Amino acid sequence: MELNKGFTKDSSRKIFTFLLVIMLISVLILLGFLLWLSFKGSTFFYQFMVFSSMLLLLIVGVSIGLTIFAMMMLWYDKRIPSIVKTVMENFISFSYPFIIGLGKVLKYDKNMIRKAYTDLNNRLIFNGVYDFKGEEILILTPHCIQKSSCPHKITNDIYNCKRCGGCDVDQLILLKERYKTHFHLVTGGTLARKTIVEIRPKAVIAIACERDLFSGLMDVKKIPILAIINKRPQGPCINTQVDIEEVEKAILHFIKE
Repeated sequence: MELNKGFTKDSSRKIFTFLLVIMLISVLILLGFLLWLSFKGSTFFYQFMVFSSMLLLLIVGVSIGLTIFAMMMLWYDKRIPSIVKTVMENFISFSYPFIIGLGKVLKYDKNMIRKAYTDLNNRLIFNGVYDFKGEEILILTPHCIQKSSCPHKITNDIYNCKRCGGCDVDQLILLKERYKTHFHLVTGGTLARKTIVEIRPKAVIAIACERDLFSGLMDVKKIPILAIINKRPQGPCINTQVDIEEVEKAILHFIKE
């Protein structure tokens, strides 16, 4: 299957790559400094501490280098070796606080960095091959996708929706019925995690803002998640929207075609 599913390259990718390069340069400088320190002391404990720190920094440096290499391959829709993918996934989880901290120092928006993480996650998922049934896929979206003026409560039962077409819920129900997937609206991260535990899907398509998507990606490690950033024409958490075509492409990637 073609890997380019419409998750575009943008400035967030460039910023994320730049921050990784800054981290790599910093690690190399620290390695050089520790190497210089190794010649300044002669006690066993001193040498042990210096070389242990150097080994740790070397591992971090190699992880950053492999992550940058894998990113370049993913942006051009190339398959990456499984071991490189594993290193990249682990490093992404480990490095997030440092990347955010570095981004804050350089005055970059947190959501821009979260968007880059989300896009990178999606590229990794699209780099894999899956063969799931529709009923093994869960579509999760926040309740703010429902029109705020709608009187019908659908968080407990989506079929309370009257299918008026006033929001994207109707189209998402159509996708659920067409591909036999699960579809749930949730009021927050706790309920989202509870839904995943109860349904035990093999894949998740999550629709939310950058912050909530990244939080979910960090919480759920063993299930492939395609994260789709919602549209917020009226601001956050009210009358949000989603690209239905993007959701359908995500479903089609997970099921056998």
